[in-house]
Amino acid sequence: MDRRSFLTGMLAVAGVAAATSFAQPIQALPLRSTPRGILDELDAQPEREENREQATPVNHRRWHRRPRRRRVWRRFCRRHWYRGRRVTRCYRRRVWVWYRHW
Repeated sequence: MDRRSFLTGMLAVAGVAAATSFAQPIQALPLRSTPRGILDELDAQPEREENREQATPVNHRRWHRRPRRRRVWRRFCRRHWYRGRRVTRCYRRRVWVWYRHW
């Protein structure tokens, strides 16, 4: 059994070494040599004053303050008559509970 474990481990090490040799990073070359395009426009950073004019304040607290639900176990007890005696039987049931998480 020890030989089998050793051989399995050696095969795993050889497989990992082979996979890493195939997965080495390669040099990516662009299809066109022209430097103009949409990517250059995205890389250029606009003026900070322009960003302030375009930015609109958003109230995120409205979405985070709504009540949520979670499931909990509740205990339900029922009483009934059995052979002339009053018997109480309790069991657990999963129910949804509303709560506020702030």
